[in-house]
Amino acid sequence: MIKQFLLLTLIFTLSSALEIVQKPISFSEHRQALTIQYIQKHYDLDVKEITIIPKIIVVHYTAINTLEGSFNAFNRETLPQSRSDIASKKESANVSVAYLVDKDGTIYQLMPDNWMGRHVIGLNYNSIGIENVGTLHHLTDKQLQANIQLIKHLQKKYRSITYLTPHSDYRCFESSVLWLEKDKGYRTHKEDPGKEFMDGLYKAIPSLKKAPCL
Repeated sequence: MIKQFLLLTLIFTLSSALEIVQKPISFSEHRQALTIQYIQKHYDLDVKEITIIPKIIVVHYTAINTLEGSFNAFNRETLPQSRSDIASKKESANVSVAYLVDKDGTIYQLMPDNWMGRHVIGLNYNSIGIENVGTLHHLTDKQLQANIQLIKHLQKKYRSITYLTPHSDYRCFESSVLWLEKDKGYRTHKEDPGKEFMDGLYKAIPSLKKAPCL
C-alpha cells in the first residue's frame, strides 16, 4: 500500500511538473555588450556581465497576434528604428524577455532568466519579463493559467522575488529603491496586460506584492 501511494505521488508530481519549451532568441556577445552599454547609460552601473538578481516579475502582452511574429520581434539583436518611442540614433540592444507564453498556454523560454532583458523602463536590472502573445482583452484563460504556474515556479527558484506588476504600472516604482532609470525624459505609456488578466494573477498569487502605488 505504501509503495503504491509513493508511486502515485511520483506520477502526480511528474505529470504536474511545469513544462517550459526552450526557444532561444539570438543573444550573441555583441548583444550582451549592447546590454552592458544600456546598463551603463541608463542605470549608471559599471558591470562586466548582464546577470541580475530578480526582485520583480513584470507581465506584458506582445501586441502581436502570432507566436512567430512575437518571437521575431525579440529575436533580432538590435533595436529597429521603427521603435521610435525608445530608439536612439546609436545602435542599441533590442527588446527582450525571458519568457513568452502562446495563446494555447505553451511557455517558451527565450533567454536565461537571470540575464537582463530590455522590456521595462527603469526596472530591467531587477526584473524577469513574461510576454503573452496577443493584445488587450484578447489574452486567453490558458495563458492566465500558464502565467500562474510560471510565476509560482519563479518564486521558488528565486527567493529574491517580492513584487508582481503589470507593465502598465511600471512608473509606480519611480520612488522605490528598485528604480534605476537616470533619464527623466525617458518614459512611455503602457496598458499591458490589462486589469482583468492581472486580477486573475493577483488572486492566484497573493504572496507577491503589488506595485507601490496600488
